[in-house]
Amino acid sequence: MQLGKDLQPVLAIEAVDLLARLPWPRQGLNALRAAATPTDLLLVLHGRAGGSIPAEIDQLAAELQIARGGRVFLQALTDEQPPMQALNFPPAPITLVPLFQLPGQHVQFDVPDIAAHWRSHGWPLRRLPFLGAWPLWQQAIGSALQAARTEGLRPLLLHHPLSGSLAFRYVQLLEQRFEAPCQPWCEPAQLYIDPTEPQLLVPLAIAANQISAALQATDWPVAMQLWPPLLQQQHFYSSLLKQLVSLP
Repeated sequence: MQLGKDLQPVLAIEAVDLLARLPWPRQGLNALRAAATPTDLLLVLHGRAGGSIPAEIDQLAAELQIARGGRVFLQALTDEQPPMQALNFPPAPITLVPLFQLPGQHVQFDVPDIAAHWRSHGWPLRRLPFLGAWPLWQQAIGSALQAARTEGLRPLLLHHPLSGSLAFRYVQLLEQRFEAPCQPWCEPAQLYIDPTEPQLLVPLAIAANQISAALQATDWPVAMQLWPPLLQQQHFYSSLLKQLVSLP
């Protein structure tokens, strides 16, 4: 896949792509399976306190394991125990999928460290870009936002606190691509909203986390609507499942 023209200058010296080049197969899925066994998958996510895995990620992993006929490993960054999976299973080709919407510190530092850990134990590992950079994922979000606009809602994108120039440029990219403002979501009380305007709050959360739970527990004005985490919405879940099943 080619990078969009609007991103080429930005990414001239960046190590993290904001619009991913992904190895989607050109042939049909049946032909792919007949040609070779798909690699194992390593899904890396933020996780909840104590390394807890959100239910939607557990379900995704279970369906992927059945559909692909291979192993699917989960690694949560909130897990305080050292990752032992790389030691406990025989090495085989594996694809690391970073389930992050934004290129923050986890994408820039933690994910490369995890990839290096698995490789150091003999796993031939291919690392994909973070999920938020995938063109088909961006298209799915853009289509859903456009559908909300046709219903008279004005989207407001919410992101967790960020640092670093790459992350902030990505936020600017989202504002341009989705034609919607994007602001931090530290506390619901800090959000600037117009209670008289039909507005759609869009937390850029792949799966349930502490902040999405706080937003859902907030008593919003009647005119306000709130998206649940993305993978709790069937069209996003199905889109990601289809893309991951078709990975070689």
